[in-house]
Amino acid sequence: MKKFMKQCKICGTPLGKEPTTQQLYEHWKKHHGWHWKINQDKTPEEALLKN
Repeated sequence: MKKFMKQCKICGTPLGKEPTTQQLYEHWKKHHGWHWKINQDKTPEEALLKN
């Protein structure tokens, strides 16, 4: 089975096949600070990855 590149659901940026929580957090805070500020109750995975 092929593993597909995961993408940010906010901007569509490829995040890798298995992005770490730290990588997701850094992308979220750097590129989507406005979203990070109002969604701090979510994990980076919940905020950025499509289910």
